[in-house]
Amino acid sequence: MNFLNLEYFLAAAEELNFSRAAQKLYITQQSLSNHIAKLEKDFGLPLFDRTPPMTLTPAGQSLLENARRMLDMRDQAQREINDIRDFRNGDLTIGVTRARGAVILPLVLPDFNKTFPHVRLHLFEGTGQAVDEALFKGKIDLSLGFKPCHPPVEIHSEILCKEHSVILVPKAVLAECFDHQTQAELLDNKWKKQPLTRFERCPFVSIHPSTWAGNIFYSCCRDQGVKPQITVETNNIMTMIALSLKGMGVAVCPALYITQANYPNLLDHAEIFLLDYEPSDEYTAVNFIKGKYQPQTMREFIRMAKERLGEG
Repeated sequence: MNFLNLEYFLAAAEELNFSRAAQKLYITQQSLSNHIAKLEKDFGLPLFDRTPPMTLTPAGQSLLENARRMLDMRDQAQREINDIRDFRNGDLTIGVTRARGAVILPLVLPDFNKTFPHVRLHLFEGTGQAVDEALFKGKIDLSLGFKPCHPPVEIHSEILCKEHSVILVPKAVLAECFDHQTQAELLDNKWKKQPLTRFERCPFVSIHPSTWAGNIFYSCCRDQGVKPQITVETNNIMTMIALSLKGMGVAVCPALYITQANYPNLLDHAEIFLLDYEPSDEYTAVNFIKGKYQPQTMREFIRMAKERLGEG
């Protein structure tokens, strides 16, 4: 048994289809079958039940769990040796949702790249669930976002910054829904937290409740007894903000997306109020698997991220 056999077995076990696994590995199906047969001969047990649909045997399931650990230990050993040789070289794979990456990565990656130009940077961009799964499986070195809930492995989180939710109110909506006296009162107190009930008469642009921002919005509506008039609902926070700025409705969103994203002349089009809702405070963090070797480049990235986001 060698690492190559384990890599081929892992691909076949994940695909449960020799043809797709062979394509993924850029080898012939016959070559893959030969590697699997060699492992089965070494162990003296079949690893796959080949009766359609293909499944793993108990021996195959046991090898799958151990193969992942062995290959991970090999990769960690290789990275540690490379790090000792020259920590300014190597790879760093970062997982982040697309929207969050658009506002956080420009604050950190350009300076990191200038300091460590020979480090090869890789981004894994997807949904929050996809990023969490990639972290659990060791496909990425770290993730940027909220600390995963109930992870199957022990996760350590380094706090980057505290997030607050704000109420983005287009000036056209403010003028349409409030008289001059109420507008003046709101603007005089714009740096004081406001309940969402103050804007209940306004139309809203919302984001799906499966997202963190959407969960905050709909939870706030429920807890404060607000029945929002939803003009449109989106799955993308940047789309929600852009539509709000075009006057389609009020939006509740994390302050980070307003302060760090580049929205030209934002204050010419909208007013920003702090949301008075306790669960609207959350922490953005760097998450990584506890006990796993941390290359020096990874530690430097975390240090720079904390500096740039104000918590270092």
